[in-house]
Amino acid sequence: MDLDRVMDDLAGKLRTLEGLGGRVFEYPPGQVTATPAGIVTYPDKIDFDQTYGRGMDILRGVEVLVIVGEPTKKSTRDQIAGYVAGDGPRSVKAALESKPRHAFDDLQVIDVDFDVVKIAGVDYLAAIFRMDIAGRGSI
Repeated sequence: MDLDRVMDDLAGKLRTLEGLGGRVFEYPPGQVTATPAGIVTYPDKIDFDQTYGRGMDILRGVEVLVIVGEPTKKSTRDQIAGYVAGDGPRSVKAALESKPRHAFDDLQVIDVDFDVVKIAGVDYLAAIFRMDIAGRGSI
């Protein structure tokens, strides 16, 4: 698998979600000027050669953040609820696990955590989706 292609593929899936549109980043940005926004981060690690003959690599702990607004507002809670739903027009899990998959073979969203993240000095509520991604190793 090529890390750049995987991150681009994930960002493309996020762009299909209602409300995110052009506010999706294929890598961690220096600042975010509008919310909601989606951010693809780097994996925790890459496990090579999980099957014989370079057959499968696994990216472990890839995270996608969806950041919304000010953490203490009810409207922020209401907005993030659609992104953490198991399905629906704003479901991050459903979008990321959907086919077609161009840069990898399998993806499983493991869980979602919530946190307040600071980007360029501004606090945002973030839903942090963690996943493992498997695909053919390079030959």
